[in-house]
Amino acid sequence: MTSNNNQEGLIIWNFDFAFTTFYEVETDAIEHLVPKPLTPIEVAPGISLFSLIALNFPKGALSTLPEFQELILSLIVIPDLSRGVPKSAMYILSLGSTNQEHLDHCTNYYRLPVFGKFSKVNIQYDPLIVEYEDDQGPIVSMKNIHPRPEYGEGERYFQAFVKDAADIYVADVLMKGSLFEHQQAGEVGKLWPHPFFRGIKVNEVEPVAFMQMLNKPGSPGQQFYPRPEKFT
Repeated sequence: MTSNNNQEGLIIWNFDFAFTTFYEVETDAIEHLVPKPLTPIEVAPGISLFSLIALNFPKGALSTLPEFQELILSLIVIPDLSRGVPKSAMYILSLGSTNQEHLDHCTNYYRLPVFGKFSKVNIQYDPLIVEYEDDQGPIVSMKNIHPRPEYGEGERYFQAFVKDAADIYVADVLMKGSLFEHQQAGEVGKLWPHPFFRGIKVNEVEPVAFMQMLNKPGSPGQQFYPRPEKFT
């Protein structure tokens, strides 16, 4: 983890696994979870998106911490185009990992909505599958459904929104690595009803991907994540 003075509080996280699936969900089922002035983005009338991002950070990605895994739940919202045009704008709803020090850092530095610590994470490269669970039970099983990913060096810009007390904060996040994305049709696994989903009724969500984004498993990538600033 390296600080950089080009953006206030910028930290560069080094990862070796990143896998995102975007799921369709009825807007009526999630819009109450999105604070104003943010608005869910719709990909069809009455249909919005949420995403699950699975990450593996090798030893040393956060100071002296050992290797750990992370899972982030976000609702996809309309971006602030005055900041640039992102791949997506995410209102982060829930975050967990396998390391408590990392969770404390996410709360204190990034104002992220930490859910808790996972008891078991399985990351498999070929075929690409991730599974997360905690002491309350399984949370997600998620697989890549594209038969022949074609990775290429690139970068993606995202806007990450969080709520802390009565205020909304935003960070401009950049991801770099050997990347691939697709909109191949097919079932991507299973979502279990679990408190990690913050009230989203995932048993009513079709386990079909709207889109998936991957970093080549095992290859180095970087996440440039500044400290969030108040959104006005």
